[in-house]
Amino acid sequence: MKKILTILVLLLAWTNAFCQEGLYVEDLFEGRVIPAKLMKRTTISGSKLQPYGLDTYKSLFFQVGEAAFHTVEVLIMKDSYAAIDQQTEYVGDHLVYAVICLPQTHTGLNRFLCYQAKEDKGIWDVTVVYLRGTATVGDLDMMFNKRKK
Repeated sequence: MKKILTILVLLLAWTNAFCQEGLYVEDLFEGRVIPAKLMKRTTISGSKLQPYGLDTYKSLFFQVGEAAFHTVEVLIMKDSYAAIDQQTEYVGDHLVYAVICLPQTHTGLNRFLCYQAKEDKGIWDVTVVYLRGTATVGDLDMMFNKRKK
């Protein structure tokens, strides 16, 4: 019984570790673009997210200069090409906000990539969030109390 439980726990950990697999931002979450020690990372999975219709929540926050910001911005834009739906905002030529609805997983779960960036004196505050679950865009709008115009 312990072996089965151990295998299930390892399988769940492996699934969560690779949940954004196939996305360009995977490199970001794996610390290959911005060093992991410079990022604030939050990962939540399992029953804590069930009331929200999610099974995975991963977020990153970091501050970077212009060159690193551009690299991150390009990754987000590349992932947006595969989007089913998306909401984006630009300031000048820079992508500063995105909610990207990605194609479902092979098990039918919805995936979202959320992004926000704000510049102050040449330093960019960047937040990237990956969500996966049964929640829809409408559910996310309600969760964040966003009113449709």
